[in-house]
Amino acid sequence: MKRFCLTILLLLFVVTNLLAQSYVTVMNAKTGNVIENVILVAESCFTQTDANGHAKLNGFLPDEKILFKHSSYLMYTSTRQKIERQGRTVLLVENPVRLDEVVVSVNRWKQSKTETPHSIKTIDADEALQYSPQTAADLLGTKSGVFIQKSQMGGGSPMIRGFAANRVLLVVDGIRMNNAIYRSGNLHNVISVDAQSLQNTEIIFGPGSVIYGSDALGGVMSFNTLAPKLSTKQKLESFGKAYTRYSSANFEKTGHFSYNLGSKKWASVFSATYTDFDNMQMGTTGPEEYLRPQYVSNSTYTGTDLTIDNENDREQVYTGYHQFNILGKLRFRPNEILDLELSAQHSQTSDIPRYDRLIQYNGDELKYAEWYYGPQQWTLISGRAQFAKDLLLFDKANLLLGYQNYTESRHDRKLNNNILRHRTEQVKVYSANLDFGKIIDKKSELFYGLETYLNKIGSNGFSEDLISGEQENIASRYPNDSKYSSLAAYYSFKYSMSPKVIFQMGSRFTYTHLKGDFDTEFYSFPFNGFNMNNSAFNGNLGLVWHPTPDWQINIHGSTGFRSPNIDDVAKVFDSEPGTVVVPNPDLKPEYARNLELNIIRSHLNKAKIELTGFYTWLKDAMVRRTYDGLGYDSIFYDGELSRVEALVNAESATIYGTSIAVEYLFNNQWRTRNDLTFTKGKDAEGLPMRHVPPTFGSSHLIFEGPKLYLDFYVNYNGKLTFDDLAADEQQKPHLYVPDENGNPYSPSWWTANIKSNYHFNTKLTLSAGIENILNKRYRPYSSGVVSPGRNFIISALFKI
Repeated sequence: MKRFCLTILLLLFVVTNLLAQSYVTVMNAKTGNVIENVILVAESCFTQTDANGHAKLNGFLPDEKILFKHSSYLMYTSTRQKIERQGRTVLLVENPVRLDEVVVSVNRWKQSKTETPHSIKTIDADEALQYSPQTAADLLGTKSGVFIQKSQMGGGSPMIRGFAANRVLLVVDGIRMNNAIYRSGNLHNVISVDAQSLQNTEIIFGPGSVIYGSDALGGVMSFNTLAPKLSTKQKLESFGKAYTRYSSANFEKTGHFSYNLGSKKWASVFSATYTDFDNMQMGTTGPEEYLRPQYVSNSTYTGTDLTIDNENDREQVYTGYHQFNILGKLRFRPNEILDLELSAQHSQTSDIPRYDRLIQYNGDELKYAEWYYGPQQWTLISGRAQFAKDLLLFDKANLLLGYQNYTESRHDRKLNNNILRHRTEQVKVYSANLDFGKIIDKKSELFYGLETYLNKIGSNGFSEDLISGEQENIASRYPNDSKYSSLAAYYSFKYSMSPKVIFQMGSRFTYTHLKGDFDTEFYSFPFNGFNMNNSAFNGNLGLVWHPTPDWQINIHGSTGFRSPNIDDVAKVFDSEPGTVVVPNPDLKPEYARNLELNIIRSHLNKAKIELTGFYTWLKDAMVRRTYDGLGYDSIFYDGELSRVEALVNAESATIYGTSIAVEYLFNNQWRTRNDLTFTKGKDAEGLPMRHVPPTFGSSHLIFEGPKLYLDFYVNYNGKLTFDDLAADEQQKPHLYVPDENGNPYSPSWWTANIKSNYHFNTKLTLSAGIENILNKRYRPYSSGVVSPGRNFIISALFKI
């Protein structure tokens, strides 16, 4: 009995002692994730959080100040009494001016931005939530240095450093999206990427051809979708989120759901998003030339089209569409050496009206009764195997296999014409990447790899008589059954010359092959087809210098190239009324040489200034010009006599510019962020380059507390005069405003906006905002669709 009583007393003592222990849990204010290795400092005690974000408070006096410190977060001060009253939880805000972000896109392996000479911008999932972008193109547009053009609402063509379309590279989970029919005109495939299913996005500015090959002249946009997460415990762990959003300007309705289930070795993630858009409403104050006074009825055609006067000329009739995205991944990690992942994702849109064509006039009448893209379908299936073991030639390896199936189509009919033309393209892409990394010693690291891919193109066309129902074949957009393939090898070497100086260099050799036959039934060209071999050797040299921990100076020289693809050498299409672009089988690759200086200064965790200047030379630049290779200057295309043009290798072109970004923290809650981008570019004939946007930027005043986030910001855009417009843009007066001489130009504009997020708890976040508060009517440079007027946005995120 006595022994039993002693046991009870001992247990009571232990339980009482445990209950008397006071703990604090430190968490990320945005994500709700716990933070380890947070240092707690006071006069009487010192400790830090463990892997679960916990730290003991017993050694601290009740009313003394405790400082919470972590290199990635803003410092926070509280007392033990206050912490215990508030539920023993402390929320830390991430430091927005730190320099040591981790990126993957530079060499396909994780690397700190403090060690790379490349200029890189990152967007994580929490930042995307703050701005509630409707598409992946809108997401990119939130970053300084990226300008977004839209021919229709279902689009978004990023312009980076004067390059766009097939001169910038899209990458999803390490696999290049750019295929053999990516065109030089504005390209809108980026909307196939689901902005709601992204884990993070990295934007590399300048040539990225050493790692990514052809097309990476202006930059690389690397999208990383949700990755399956393993359990950190012995039991199954699961989490997910449900998200919904509404926008008033185009009556957007978005719903998203994702869910992750993981054990110690197995994990899977599933994601689905559906978005529906109605017609876009433009603003009330601005150029009248942007209004939509008329549209053609979409009723069944019986011989005559009905043109309707638009009761609300601010409504951009025929801009709405809807889209569905789905993603699934399965991961298996049997041990520390091997990590396997299988992924499948699919994107599909409805028909997307091409608004910039639907507002063209032929005299006093609209030119087109119908012009729309058919459903844009993109499927990506990939498999990844990562191997980590210290061997002679490498200590980490990554094999990435991919299959893509892409379908697009174009459908057009002129006013009061009973012939509706249909052209459909399908591209199948097979790819393989094998990448290695090797730490040679404490100062040296080597990355190298191989890449190959094959594009198979199917293309056909037919016309449909809407009265008789008869169909007949017409010329396809590309030679059917043409092929485009590539094989490449690369290396990148990093050497720490000292703790303050890091040297990086790399090079790549790429071989490409194109083959196809022209259909002689519709065109009589002096050549029957093409069988082209091209090769390119490019490289880069970079130096990172840290005079002090708060300074980073990058000097970077790089070369890039773009090999002609099927769209460049074999397409026949009408670029604008009265002009037709024809094949040029003598087209050669274009090359870029780029020099840039990037200076980053962080001061006392209070301010960060980033200044970048670049100069790019283009050699053998592919530009559209009048063409005499056919022996005649005009041909009939779709029943209209059209002037012949083709892509040719101009002598040279130059593009230069600068960007500046400034962030300043007034205190732990208030800060400001400002950015400005300036770019100029001309070809050898002194003509402006098409994809050089006007000067643009933004200014933000941000409040960020543990629960509330507020962003008051202004977007602004300079003007481009008639002389600043590229020659082919000067031929599109329907997209611009006439100046005092009647010539088209792109006016300047600015908008005031506000966005907010409120974290009720770690499970529920509500967001609201107003874009274009002053309801201005404006059209971004080169765009067809007019930007939304005053737009009210509300969304809700619930974490499961």
